[in-house]
Amino acid sequence: MPAVQENEITGEPGVAPELPVGAEPFVILKQDVELEVNFRERSISGVSTIHLFTINPDLDEIWLDARQCEIDVKNVTVDGFKTTAAFSDPYDLARTPRLWQIGATQHHIVKRRMAPLRPARRPEVPNKDRETLPCCVPADRALKVSLRPDGMFKDEPRRTLKIKTLKAAKDAPLDRPDPNDEKNGIKISIPFRSKNIRDGLHFVGVEEGDLRYPHVYTRHSLEPGTASCIFPCVDDPGSRHPWKISIKCPRTLGDVFEQPLTAQQASSQSQDGSRKRKLREAYPTPSVSPPLVEEDKLMEMTVVCSGNLAGEQIDPEDDKKKIMTFESQLSAAQHIAFAIGPFEHIQLWSEFRTEEADEKLGANAAKIHAYCLPNRAHDVRHTCGPIVAAADFFAPEFGRYPFESYKVCFVDDMVSDTVAATSMSLCSNRLLYPEVIIDPEIDVTRKLVHTLASQYFGVHVVPNQRSDSWLIVGIQWFMTDLFMRSICGNNWYRFHLKTLSDKLVEVDVHRPSLHDLGEYLHIGDFELDFMSLKAPLVLFILDQRMSKIPGSMGIVRVISQIVSNANINATITSTSLSDADFRRACEKKSQYRPDELWQQWVHGAGCPKLLIKQRFNKKNLNVDISIAQTQSKDNGPKAITKDEFLKELLEEVYEVWAGPVPKLFTGPFTVRIHEADGTPYEHYLAITDKDKVATTLQIAYNTKYKRMKRTKKATAAAANSAADKHDIQEDDIVYFNMLGDVLMSARDIENWGLQDWSESVQTAMDQESYEWIRLDCNFEWLCEMVTDMPGYMYLAQLQQDRDVVAHQDAMLFFKRGKRHGVVSSIETRTVMDRRYYHGIRTMAVDDLPKQADPEINYIGTAQLILLYRHFFCDRIIGKNGSVSFPPAPNDFHDKAQYAVQCALPAAIARTRENGRCSRRAREFLLDLLLFNDNSDNEYSDQFYIAKLLEALTTSIIPDKWENERDLFSSLRADEDDDLEFKTFIEKAIEEIEKYRRMDEWTSTYQNIWTTTALHCKMRLMKANVIRTEPLEFVRYLQDENLDLIRIKAFECLVELGLLAKVPIMKLLLASVSTDPSPFVRDRLFKIFCKGMAAVALGESKAAQREPEVPLDDVGLVVEQGEAEIQQRQLAATRNQSIQAALDALKEELKGNTELQAAMWQAVESTSISVKEKFQLLAMCSAMFEAEDSMLMTFNYPKIWRCTREPTVEEPFSTHKTKKKCCIKFTQHYRTKPRHKLLMDWAPPATWQASAPVDKAMEPSVPVPTATTTTTPASAGPKKIKLNTNRSFSFTNNSPHTPAPLPRKDSISVTVPPRPPVPTTAAPPSSDSISVQPLGRPPLSLAGPAASPLVISSQSLPGTAKPAEKRPKPPKKRKSDDGEGVVDRPKKVARGENGVNGQPRKLVRIPFSAWDRLPSHIRNLIRTEKAASSGSSTIHATPAQTKRTALPGHSGLSAETPARPASPAIEAQTPGLNGGQSTIKKRKPLPSGPQHQSPAPAPAPSTPATGAEAGEPKKKIIKLKFKPASHGTSQVPSHTSPPQTPR
Repeated sequence: MPAVQENEITGEPGVAPELPVGAEPFVILKQDVELEVNFRERSISGVSTIHLFTINPDLDEIWLDARQCEIDVKNVTVDGFKTTAAFSDPYDLARTPRLWQIGATQHHIVKRRMAPLRPARRPEVPNKDRETLPCCVPADRALKVSLRPDGMFKDEPRRTLKIKTLKAAKDAPLDRPDPNDEKNGIKISIPFRSKNIRDGLHFVGVEEGDLRYPHVYTRHSLEPGTASCIFPCVDDPGSRHPWKISIKCPRTLGDVFEQPLTAQQASSQSQDGSRKRKLREAYPTPSVSPPLVEEDKLMEMTVVCSGNLAGEQIDPEDDKKKIMTFESQLSAAQHIAFAIGPFEHIQLWSEFRTEEADEKLGANAAKIHAYCLPNRAHDVRHTCGPIVAAADFFAPEFGRYPFESYKVCFVDDMVSDTVAATSMSLCSNRLLYPEVIIDPEIDVTRKLVHTLASQYFGVHVVPNQRSDSWLIVGIQWFMTDLFMRSICGNNWYRFHLKTLSDKLVEVDVHRPSLHDLGEYLHIGDFELDFMSLKAPLVLFILDQRMSKIPGSMGIVRVISQIVSNANINATITSTSLSDADFRRACEKKSQYRPDELWQQWVHGAGCPKLLIKQRFNKKNLNVDISIAQTQSKDNGPKAITKDEFLKELLEEVYEVWAGPVPKLFTGPFTVRIHEADGTPYEHYLAITDKDKVATTLQIAYNTKYKRMKRTKKATAAAANSAADKHDIQEDDIVYFNMLGDVLMSARDIENWGLQDWSESVQTAMDQESYEWIRLDCNFEWLCEMVTDMPGYMYLAQLQQDRDVVAHQDAMLFFKRGKRHGVVSSIETRTVMDRRYYHGIRTMAVDDLPKQADPEINYIGTAQLILLYRHFFCDRIIGKNGSVSFPPAPNDFHDKAQYAVQCALPAAIARTRENGRCSRRAREFLLDLLLFNDNSDNEYSDQFYIAKLLEALTTSIIPDKWENERDLFSSLRADEDDDLEFKTFIEKAIEEIEKYRRMDEWTSTYQNIWTTTALHCKMRLMKANVIRTEPLEFVRYLQDENLDLIRIKAFECLVELGLLAKVPIMKLLLASVSTDPSPFVRDRLFKIFCKGMAAVALGESKAAQREPEVPLDDVGLVVEQGEAEIQQRQLAATRNQSIQAALDALKEELKGNTELQAAMWQAVESTSISVKEKFQLLAMCSAMFEAEDSMLMTFNYPKIWRCTREPTVEEPFSTHKTKKKCCIKFTQHYRTKPRHKLLMDWAPPATWQASAPVDKAMEPSVPVPTATTTTTPASAGPKKIKLNTNRSFSFTNNSPHTPAPLPRKDSISVTVPPRPPVPTTAAPPSSDSISVQPLGRPPLSLAGPAASPLVISSQSLPGTAKPAEKRPKPPKKRKSDDGEGVVDRPKKVARGENGVNGQPRKLVRIPFSAWDRLPSHIRNLIRTEKAASSGSSTIHATPAQTKRTALPGHSGLSAETPARPASPAIEAQTPGLNGGQSTIKKRKPLPSGPQHQSPAPAPAPSTPATGAEAGEPKKKIIKLKFKPASHGTSQVPSHTSPPQTPR
């Protein structure tokens, strides 16, 4: 209901607008949090104080967020008064109820129970709408607090907040604290304490056996819900307000484990040494914490928190603790972070910024601090140096840093490498590297600079709503890459963007658009990775298109304006960014309208694929270019790989749909033609949507005279020396600075085996009118471009163009081409020319192994070895004139050369001759490893040796080996080639083992030698080169090993297909669910998913079951054509869609109970987070079919028993004792029904036919029957398995679970007793529902197999009660039949044969409407009963003989006469629910001899035998027992064998 608010100007009441769904009418002014951290118990406690304003004056209660904590609801206060509060922890839903006996096949039941915790599409309110409509959107609404304390009456007026009318931007925003907030606001204090921390916090070094330095830090997520796991708050990204955080923690490291110093410990022992232990005093428990040395005990504990340090003091109550207070402005709860530990502090800004730079920046200079664990300060200084340079680059380029300081804290066990929070970032220790390591420097620097850019966009400037997240992520990486360009160069920048563009074209298939992707970022890190890949590239091409407009500065100025506005006026509007506002700002700055770019690249999906054809029109002197787009044609299914299986699965679970792919991408297209005279001419064109099929561009040709040729003679003369210039003719054009003009002499050509174009190609080159055409030279398209330009034009582009992107396009063309000697020569010259960017040279090296082909005499292998010898070997001439080339000592100062040196061995190992690497290449690689010398090198060669080991392993693995026996054992010793290869394998494995053992003594960076050795052995075993030895990897699974080694060992085991081994599978799942490190759990879960993906896609050996080949009588193999074809079809299609892969996986894992048990034990772990539990449940849904049955356990009812205790009189007492009664109450469990009936228990027997029933003894009034419809087995209702047997049966097409004893639902009582006659057939179990009206006195049942029926007299009420209603079957879920149709009553066709053509099923129910029968009918019934009355006192309800056959039994015989019945009686038969009355008295049954009656017809479904037809039949009476009115327990009916009449 809209609240009535007061207008500040007019004073007239106004109506507030309606709030969106999920929003609450209040705003947070500020929040104070007091925390106390207990390391030993791994818990936190404290008080959260929230200052808020209520928008609605009539608001009586508010909802807040809190998870995995205990709220002291009795001490929650509002303005200092205790109030009423209620709290329900949402994390209780993550625990399976104790009474549920549930397994992996009931995963959907647990997912449905945890649905409130699922990171679904929560309701959101755009940030810019909150300025006009102030509100908050709680995530869980778990804590309800009443705003009217106990001392406030309901009619007392509430303090209200006056909503100001909208004015200019100078008005104070609502997210800023009001100066009078103490007067106008409401203060709510909430005491809390954590319990069983799953999310939000992570403790390191406090568990037994963990010898790392103890510290704790916060964990974060993109979706709301993690911050409320730490303290009560409003976990809403749009609710941003000031914070004050006070954290109490131990003062020193010794105080963490309560280990005093040695001097203090000695003094305490001397004081207490002579003291004896008091009575009942417990023995002192020994500490389980690791012993600390004196230096470690004195280490000061430091708190690193969001905001600025406001104060630090010793706890007044405990001098072993201290309190540090921080204050932060304008932050959301999910951006509040802190870390506590013995951190070392490094002032990066003072160590890496000169005084001149500090004076130049002035107030824009950001103070940057770094915190790390002990003994890591040196690595932090080397790793974090570029952060200061990045801050100095961002300040003048984009604007002042938005906070006073920036803190970087390095901790252990982080899942992601970096996490950005307000004014600080948490980073993983895995990013740190020493100064001798140079391999990871670019990647690590880029990640650290990205965390600094995230402070500008992501923390200070946030997305307006989730769909705007792509803009924030794109600007972060755009700023990062601009700084990386300043330190790595423009060639790195453009080569990096081109590499990312090619990767985007490959992965952007069946993916959602950038606009829609913001809704699914919580699914997995792969969604954020894809956004981080595409978003900055889209902004880059936007910047390229804007920069072409005269007077435009690109989007850099747009970003700078946004940062400046946010720094000057920190309001909701200025600190929230939407794509609509950003698009308008781009239009304003550059006069470029990016509507088509937004529609195609932001709201659309996919990338264009351009097929370009060019030709020279000699008639018109034009260059005609035809551009066709084929992205809409290539829309077929994409093959699923193991790496993409988890992504496809989660997107299927969360229903992530692919975005629309535009049929035609439009935009500016720049073409640069290098004409005959060597002059480049740029033409600014555009691709529009006017042409339906292809776009045709006509470009005028500028050279009007005869083509000037660049001859081979002129090129060679220019390359050799300037003295040969007299050989150059006047009409020749010579490029003296052409790239790739090395190895041009005749001797070099002969020594290197180089080739040149043939005469026919030279003639074609001379006839061309231009050198080459450069398409999209301004890099304005993210596309795949295929042209029909010949190879010599790409060679000219490679040698004469100065753009590294042009070089990359040329190398990609040669890579796609066929093997050719000229291409090998071009790539060799490219590697030799050091003027090329090292990325282009490594691309040429990677493509040279393709040229090792017999058609060109394996020239690629020789050229690769010559390249390595030329750059990195010494030429030594021996005494006898022999020349050797030993490897030169390592020198990694030139990092471009180092990149080429690392790429060459891997390329040499991939060369092949006759399916194997040549002996020359293998021995060359082994010599590189044996003679490696790094003694004079300033940098470490650990990564280089790891790459040599990988190359050596690659050289051993053949292209194809399908023998069951491993290759090493199959090599014969009597053949020279096999003996040499076997010896080389032994040497290679020995080298791998040598470096693995060396790593155990001298630890390398992140144990890279050990992980490389494990990976090399795994590759050899997987290729069946050596025998598979699982113990090689299992020994590294111990907890004492480095996390990266354990992860690599598990990965090797899974890659070898050993996940099918039960011990390995159980160990992996146990580590996934119980490992204390969230990083290890995350990586192991991804490895487990890859193992399951291998089974689903048919790649795992364990999944490939070979069926037994059937043989005929002669021993010939019988071909199974259809089965083999189906198996091949399944293998061919299982990787085409995720649904086919899931079906194949479920089929492979069907019946694997051990995997189900291990999987469910991992799901039930209390150590995993809620996100991890959802991921495990998603894997369960992919592996096992869902079952709707569940076994439940019910508690026995409790009863109290009282007994009278005997009183003992005092023997010598003179006083007269008073009479007293001592009663003792004891509690028991009722394990048996209160009123139980002893029924007949018959031995198990298979019934074949039912006994005949005496027709004369049946009642003349038929009992109404009820027709039931059965549910098919395919869509059966949910079944609940109870501990007791079922009380009624029903027909089901599915196979029944065998019961312990066969039972019959009605009790057969025969009178008078007769001797038993042995029978060979027994009747089937009755399908009737036993309805039990009244208990009766005891009766002795005849027959030796019958036991006396004992009925308690307490259960016999004076009157009979109506029959109980039959329980309704449970409703069917929508997912049972796969359709979203609401259940409705089904129409049934009733005929003579039954319902819908199925046999009828008769249900016996008691008839109680005796008072509604006409008097003459009642008299007729009494007359019949009186005629056969006897001395029996059993009151029996007559039961009608079944007319139709039960399912599965034969019907009535044709010779059997039908039983005559009175038409009058049949016409007046009451319905099922008609006429219930109480019969007070009935005539007893006769106890004398029976009256003879005509021979009855056989019962339905029971053919009469000859012996039975000639003998008198015995009457069978159906007794229906009904439980007493005060009891609710149901007595199950038992089945007794039929009594055959004599």
